[in-house]
Amino acid sequence: MFIVEDIEYHCPVEALSSILGKKWVASLIWTIKNDKKRFGELQRNLEGCSKKMLTQQLDLLINNGIVINEKININNTIESSYFLSENGKKLLPTIESMILWGEKNLVCK
Repeated sequence: MFIVEDIEYHCPVEALSSILGKKWVASLIWTIKNDKKRFGELQRNLEGCSKKMLTQQLDLLINNGIVINEKININNTIESSYFLSENGKKLLPTIESMILWGEKNLVCK
């Protein structure tokens, strides 16, 4: 059994689809695929994504071990950055395959 946001799934594909199918999640993962990003950088890169939505999706990804939130204390200021965990990096080929499939098989208007 697989649990995502307190919903039980019996199929791992359904569970993963419930994560990747959320708005902004795949774009968010793709945005941090190569390096750490701070919240403001993510918000600028995901134009149209509200602060509330970005926070919710980051929390979802952190809770599922896909993204890590690294907090560093510098002169009484906490700097927070986000990056992919090792499990998150393992999702990149799946997302890349989805991108390629979409480019070849979906009509873009």
